[in-house]
Amino acid sequence: QERAGLVLDLASYMLVARRNQAQHFPSYAFRHPLFSEGMKIASDSAISRFLSTVTDDQITGFLNSWNGQRDHSPSIYVSDDSTNKNCQAGDIDLLEFGHSKVDIGTPIFNLGVAFDNTNRVPLFYELYPGSVNDCSQFKFLVDKALAYNYRRIGFILDRGYFSRANIEYLDKHRYQFIIMVKGCKPLVSELVDQMRGRFETKVE
Repeated sequence: QERAGLVLDLASYMLVARRNQAQHFPSYAFRHPLFSEGMKIASDSAISRFLSTVTDDQITGFLNSWNGQRDHSPSIYVSDDSTNKNCQAGDIDLLEFGHSKVDIGTPIFNLGVAFDNTNRVPLFYELYPGSVNDCSQFKFLVDKALAYNYRRIGFILDRGYFSRANIEYLDKHRYQFIIMVKGCKPLVSELVDQMRGRFETKVE
């Protein structure tokens, strides 16, 4: 409880400054109002010590509480995006060599984040080893959405999630979805060829 102010200060810092390096926080804090009692500026070493005490159970508890407060009755669209991050932090189980978007020769980890239908409120996230691709990640994110009691779900997905397996999975569970397709894929080109001449000039 006594560190709640610091948590809010760090969240504000990351949003405003668009960075997460603890050593730059004191400079930010000197120029911005803080939530910490007495507007006390935490040092980078104090931040590191605090973050090292945060447990997985505390993170899970927060996510359970955060998603428990959402309105689950209406249909929602979950905007799912994932990216990979290069990391030089050392011996971390998640770090593996994979298909990095910016390859600097270091292992990576993958991060998937789910947002609400306005793409403004983050709902939950998943971390994956660097060798796991977007298509493989998707089912885990869907399962997590269901675990948080979201039932009437639609998904907005980028082309990294395009695969026959994912589309069949969405259809099987009757989820609505919008996905960027890859026109060169046989699955798409076959469907376009089947409908060619039937829709190009049709006006609804």
